[in-house]
Amino acid sequence: MLLALMLLTVVAVTLRKFNYPIVGTQDLSEAGLSIVVFFAMAYSGWTGGHIAVDLISGVLKDCGIRILDTVVRLVCGLFLAIVAWQSVRQGLDALEFGDGFNLVDIPHYPFFFVVAFGSGLYALVLLALAARSATGLPEPERL
Repeated sequence: MLLALMLLTVVAVTLRKFNYPIVGTQDLSEAGLSIVVFFAMAYSGWTGGHIAVDLISGVLKDCGIRILDTVVRLVCGLFLAIVAWQSVRQGLDALEFGDGFNLVDIPHYPFFFVVAFGSGLYALVLLALAARSATGLPEPERL
C-alpha cells in the first residue's frame, strides 16, 4: 500500500506539470494512509518499532518504572479501545447515510472499520504489555 501511495504521488505530481491532474489523488492518499497506519500500529507496538524517548528512568527505581509503565499502557489501551468503539459507531453511521470522499466515489465506512480494527488490536497489545509489565515478565522480542 505504501508503494502504491508513493507511485500515485509521483505520477500525480508529474502529470500535474503537464496539466493532466489525477482527480481524487488526495482522497486516495487519505484512504491509503489510514490503511497503512492502522494496520501497522499493533505490530509496531508489540515489536517495539515505535519511537520511545526515555526521560525519567534515571530518576525512578525499577519498581517505579514498572508501575508507571503499567499505568501508561493501561491508560493508552483504554483510550484506543474507546477509539475502536467510536470508529465502529462512525462506520455504521457512514454505512447508513452513505458518506463518501469528495471527488472519488469511495465510501468512508470501510476505512472507519480499518481504524476500529487497528485500534482494537493495538489496545489488546497494550493491555497484554501492561499485564507483562505488572507481573515483571520480560518484554517481547524487540526489533
